[in-house]
Amino acid sequence: NPVDGPNPYDNELFMANAQDFVKRIRNHPSIGIYVGRNEGNPPPYINDSLYAMLPILHPGIHYIPNSAGGVVSGGGPYRALPPRDYYLLYGNNKFHSERGMPNVMTYESLAQTLPADKLWPQNSQWGLHDYTLASAQSAASFNAMIEKAFGPAKDARQFTEWAQWINYDGYRGIFEGRSEFRRGMLLWMSHPAWPSMVWQTYDYYFDPTAAYFGCKKASEPLHIQWNPVWDDIEVVNYHGGNRTSLTVKAQLINMDGSVQWEKETMVNSQEDSTIKGFKLEFPESLSSVYFIKLALIENGKLVSDNFYWRGKEEGDYKALHQLPKVNLTAKTDTHKSGGEWLLTTTLKNETATPAIMIRLKVNGSKSNERILPVFYSDNYFFLMPGEEKAITMKLQNVDTRGEKPVVDISGFNL
Repeated sequence: NPVDGPNPYDNELFMANAQDFVKRIRNHPSIGIYVGRNEGNPPPYINDSLYAMLPILHPGIHYIPNSAGGVVSGGGPYRALPPRDYYLLYGNNKFHSERGMPNVMTYESLAQTLPADKLWPQNSQWGLHDYTLASAQSAASFNAMIEKAFGPAKDARQFTEWAQWINYDGYRGIFEGRSEFRRGMLLWMSHPAWPSMVWQTYDYYFDPTAAYFGCKKASEPLHIQWNPVWDDIEVVNYHGGNRTSLTVKAQLINMDGSVQWEKETMVNSQEDSTIKGFKLEFPESLSSVYFIKLALIENGKLVSDNFYWRGKEEGDYKALHQLPKVNLTAKTDTHKSGGEWLLTTTLKNETATPAIMIRLKVNGSKSNERILPVFYSDNYFFLMPGEEKAITMKLQNVDTRGEKPVVDISGFNL
């Protein structure tokens, strides 16, 4: 029971159940740690008994009494925050056991979850799927961030598309904000038990939202990032080995694709370290919304990159609506081997306008219905003028329902 729940009234019965439970799960490959109580300490007798029992039944696996205190930190927060705030939160110098924020699913998943007449405006059906305006997830603050960023949404499709910007930026910030001490972070939670719009990175239907790719980007073994508290460009080495002569490069790019400022330097990076490359400088010529493009290069090869959007008024990206539409050049190579499909889509922006928040989706060639699950090398990305990027997608033939998989490409200004 959590700390606000009742203590067991029969200690011996509790311990007998605990022994049976450990024996049942101890051979599971994903056991990492045993915890006595959620967000609190168990009664002394049970705590002492668990300390004595676990080294015998499951040697080598650590036990702690409290999931959110003592040697670890916990307790959220669970609502959406500006990325900068995650650098300043409590618990940075300990392993943090719970943090999360709303994660609005894609429009396709929302349409599969709610009746058509309940898709928009937001209503109690959204609340039944955990998008409650108050409580720990505070979806009202998520709504406010979207409205400040892009204005009022006209329908559910537009809202879910704009929500991916907040999903990506927030979940990336949750992990990038841990870079100073690198003590580890667990998301609350993982896979939902039914269609939900909070605390996940992929949804009930196995469709990854932009949050998944924000987490993936921030958790690279060797990673380049912008620290929005100090405006430093940092190289974070979690477990990338000791590296020397890395080139750190940053560009500030206007909405018209023009580079307004750039700088690079050389650094060495030791494993389990965060080092500063240089500080960004912001010229007066920057547009009302601009982009921060980062690259980490080793022996001429790109080993990490990152891309941020920023408004001169913090959180306001409405000027992006002025961007012209972009037609990307795209080619997809499709290969089937045994029971697996491998698709590689190469996209190039041959226009003079940035192409932003590009999303790839795999559909069936006949039904045009999405195929799930699909493992994407990247998604929800940006292409500056002249840039090219290849995305790989892997899926199982059994999930295609007998159709040939095809790639659908969309984006904010496509």
